[in-house]
This record gives sequence, C-alpha cells and structure tokens, in this order.
Amino acid sequence: MTIWQFVTRSMISILLLSALLPLAAANATPATDSFWGHRIGLQVDVAYGENPAQVFDLYLHGRRTGEPDYFAMASDPRPTLVWIHGGGWIAGDKAAEIPQLIPYLERGWNVVNVNYRQGPGTAPQAVDDVMCAYQRVIEIVEASGMPTDQVVVSGASAGGHLALLVGMLNSDGDHPCRTASPPKAVVNWFGITDIEAVQGFLSETRPKGNYAAAWIGNADKVTEISSQYSPLFLVAENTPPIITIHGDIDSVVPYEQASALHESLSTTNRLITIEDGNHSGFSDAQYQDAFQAIFRFIDDL
Repeated sequence: MTIWQFVTRSMISILLLSALLPLAAANATPATDSFWGHRIGLQVDVAYGENPAQVFDLYLHGRRTGEPDYFAMASDPRPTLVWIHGGGWIAGDKAAEIPQLIPYLERGWNVVNVNYRQGPGTAPQAVDDVMCAYQRVIEIVEASGMPTDQVVVSGASAGGHLALLVGMLNSDGDHPCRTASPPKAVVNWFGITDIEAVQGFLSETRPKGNYAAAWIGNADKVTEISSQYSPLFLVAENTPPIITIHGDIDSVVPYEQASALHESLSTTNRLITIEDGNHSGFSDAQYQDAFQAIFRFIDDL
C-alpha cells in the first residue's frame, strides 16, 4: 500500500481548509456605499503550459464598456498579486481561493490565481509550474504596461512554500523559467520552509496524513528534494522582502518553520506570530491585524 493510500479523507479536508483564509469579518458588517465589483474583468484558465493543470485566472481592473468588447482593462499602473493555493502539494484548487484575493482587489490590485500540477509522487513539479506561471505573468504584466517591479507573490501552507520559492529562485537561481523581474515581496501564510523537517514531524505526529511524504513519494528522495526546494536552504543576500504570518500552535506546519526562516534572513523581513493560532485558525481581530501589517510592509518597501 502506498503512502498516498494512508492519507485519509479527513486529512485532505484539513489540507484544503488550510488554504482557505477566512474572510476578514466573521459576522455581518454594516453596508458600505463603495461598490467596486463591476470594475473587475475575469479571464479564466489562461494556459501557461500544456498540462491541463497549468492554468491561472486573471482578475483585471478596468471598466464595463458594453458591446462589442464589454470590458476594457485599466491602463494606469497598479500592483499585481500572484496567489498560489495550498493543500500539501497534493490537493487544492484555485476555484476555492477567491476570498483570499478580495483584500487586494478592493485596493485596486490586479490578481493572478494559479493552479499547478499536484498529487502523490509529483515532486517537484509544483515548483516548476509556479516558476513558469510567474514567468508568464511577468510577460503579461510587461505587455499590458503594468509595472513589473510591483508584483507580489503570496500563498498559504504549501502555497506559501511555493511563493517563497518563486521569490528566491527568481532572485538567485538558475531555473529555466527564471525572469529578470523577481517579486517585490513575498507574503507567506504559514508556509513550509524545511521539507525534510516537516516530513519528519508529520511521521511522528500524524503519519497517516504525512502530505510531505506523499508528495515526494519515495522516502529515499526526501533529503534530495528538501535540500533543493526548501526555502530555508535557499536564503541569499538578494532574497526579496518576506513577511510571514504563522500561528504558534500550528500542528500541520510547525511554527518553527517560520521562526527558522526569519532567523536566517538578512534582507527586509517580518514575522507576524499569531498567538494561540493553529493552521489558519485565527480570530477576526488577528486577521485584521495581519492584513494591516501586510499592506504596511509592502507600502514601506
């Protein structure tokens, strides 16, 4: 029986939920007189590769024009968010990620919502995919006249890990999809930074839900994959600015993953510790504070 067969349905649910950061308000909030949804145009399943999983959605600011084209993209410069979903590299989908995009959309950002190859034994395909997706995003941003130096990459859990790699491998790497425009910053929501350490932690605490082992597939490759694709081992003098949000009682991605990364960084960085926060289980006030900190961090760069 394979490792994947041991990953229970309940663990898949946990991994999917880990990629879903709740909306900012848990309860009903007063209505506002500012409406902006009509300003967004959506392009679904834009391909960046030949595999059906290699697609992303584009959320573009602009205006409704009516027939014949119906929508015109705004031409004024604005930042772009690239969002990468989580799910332990074996589950998840961009379709469930829209709530995570709203804080950026309502501030006038364009947004890219990325899918990638995933599943047991697929490592490191997800890394290659997000690198090539980012390369395609930079091409689109440049062609549309948007600033390539205002692109921020973010993700949660495994998506946080992949966002960190996009930042690091575009700054100091030789990946074939590397661009000359690394991200302005990385917003890392409780991402994995040391794959082998997470694999060892899960083998002791939840062996039937060891998503890291499932993703790699072959136990003999854990050290090799970890050494090549763990952000902790890719820190460099030109690593882009990183802000991390991580709960201190996370049992899916241990808090030490975040603290170890930030202790190793010499470039601009900030670690937001969510007290008594588990794997995305934060209070409304904690989410409010986290998003405020994120935008302050980006604005100060």
